[in-house]
Amino acid sequence: RGLQLIQNAMIAFIGSMQSTISMHSAVCTTISFEGSSSEIKLQKQIIGDIAAKHGGIFSGSRIGKAGYDLTFAIAYLRDFAMTYHFLAESFETFVPWSRLEPLVKATKERIRQEHKSRSLPGLPFVSCRVTQLYDEGACVYFYFCMNFENVSKPSLVFAEIEAAAREEIIANGGSLSHHHGVGKLRAPFMDGVNSKCFKDLLLSFKRSFDEKNTFGVRNGAFA
Repeated sequence: RGLQLIQNAMIAFIGSMQSTISMHSAVCTTISFEGSSSEIKLQKQIIGDIAAKHGGIFSGSRIGKAGYDLTFAIAYLRDFAMTYHFLAESFETFVPWSRLEPLVKATKERIRQEHKSRSLPGLPFVSCRVTQLYDEGACVYFYFCMNFENVSKPSLVFAEIEAAAREEIIANGGSLSHHHGVGKLRAPFMDGVNSKCFKDLLLSFKRSFDEKNTFGVRNGAFA
């Protein structure tokens, strides 16, 4: 029932916009308003005025709620897609506004080059979206999908391409992570973004109260 509601909402949304806005160039933004009734009313008026200047329209709360409900299904969609040899993942970064467009172009191109150099089947699907806005810059999510039919060690191949994309992100002014963290996957990049002095400081601080690694830390600088 939930998926049907989402589908109906999207159909209604597309139908209402089809005559005035091209689906090839339109984007949808979900905005959450917080505060008292008077504050929310003012916020909506300000956002509405800005949107109107650029040809944007309000589509109502139902579309935003439907999009949010879809997030609960994403993890299961990935597992389903893998049964059809479709491997996909997302990765994020923070980038200053002045570097946003060059970073997006360079990262997408790097992924396509890495995919082509390995003679992988088909063409890669590469996309991105801006998810959080700040005065200094934005959080950018990249999405990379590939066909892994008859590909030897597909998880390793995918990880290599993702690592190459991360190299490109850092080279173009992006951060190692915005909020996903470093963990083990991005630990090899730590020496490239932090000084040796900073790493030694972290290790020394850790040894000072957990000499035997009782906490079992093996992420980030401690990987």
